[in-house]
Parts: sequence; structure tokens; C-alpha cells
Amino acid sequence: MDPQLLVFVFFFAGILLIFAELFVPSGGTIALMCACCFLISGYYAYQSWYAAYPFLWWLYLGAIIILIPATIFGAFQLLTRTSLGNRVLMPAPTLEEVTPYQEEQARLERLIGQQGRALNLMTPGGMVLVNGERLHATSDGLVIEAESPIEVIAVRGTRVVVREATTDPQISFEPREQSPPVSQTDTIDPWLSENENGS
Repeated sequence: MDPQLLVFVFFFAGILLIFAELFVPSGGTIALMCACCFLISGYYAYQSWYAAYPFLWWLYLGAIIILIPATIFGAFQLLTRTSLGNRVLMPAPTLEEVTPYQEEQARLERLIGQQGRALNLMTPGGMVLVNGERLHATSDGLVIEAESPIEVIAVRGTRVVVREATTDPQISFEPREQSPPVSQTDTIDPWLSENENGS
């Protein structure tokens, strides 16, 4: 067979083996065969063109440098956009799959700074009541007694992190009615007043 024909036969065989390596699991066997095909093709190209047709030899090397990476890139694109490729490769996870509780976490983060009360003894996990909603919570490293006022300070996963609040949100601190000021005459002893009148 003509050596120049063998150049193209082994070259295109190597291109086809690149696709085969991506679609058929072979443990590296197909990749080794692919490398051998390109080496044999290069050998016949050198024998046929290096001395007699240097232009064809350098053109062949340029084609090797461009077509092999382009073929690998095209094979990966085909692999990710076809049904066959989807069966070979696992699809990339979506953002919702990576963070499945993202919406719930965002809702809980809006509760940061609000107060409620502990529904049971938290050592450190337990249940709290915030805005009329029962939530799974974790205390900030301290034991919190049941019915103690709490404040939401952070969110950890789907749990809120709470600490004991300094004031109970259910207790109103309205100022007490002040008694009228006592005049100076009210503080005078009545016995002294009688003595002064009798003198």
C-alpha cells in the first residue's frame, strides 16, 4: 500500500479513536491505540514528505497540532449535548440541587433579630416559637430553659440559632402612674401644728 495513503488512513483512524475513547469505557486501551495510530501516521508522513516535499510535511504537522485538540473539544461538546452523552456522563447538578433548602434558608434569615420563646429545654437543640411559628433551633452554646425569651441571631442550614433574650417580648414595660407630689405642708407633724395653735 502507498505510504502516503497510510498517512491518511492512520490519521483518520486516530481521529475516530478519540471519539471512541470518550464514548466507550476501555480503561485507556483505546487511547493507547489512538496514540499508536498518530505515531504510525507521523512515521509514514516523515518517510514520504520530509525530504521530498517539506511543505507537505510541515502542513501535516500543523494539521496534527490543530485537528487533535479541535477533535477532542468537539467530542466533548457532542458528549454533553446528546442523549448518548447524557447516559455516559452524569449531568451537572443545578443550583437548586446543590442547595436544596436555599428558599427555606432565605426565609429563615429574615427572622434574624426577631424574638420569641423557647418551647422546651434547649441543650442545645429544641423548638422555639417565633411570630407564631414553631421552628427547629439551636442555642448559641448555652442551655436555655423552657418558656425563656429568645432572640434569633443566625441561621444554620434549616435551623435558626438563638440566644436567650435580655427582655421578654410579651412583657410590656408601660410607665406606672406617678402619685402626685407631696407638698411640704403634708409632711408637717399634726402634733406640732396643734401645739403651735395652742400657744
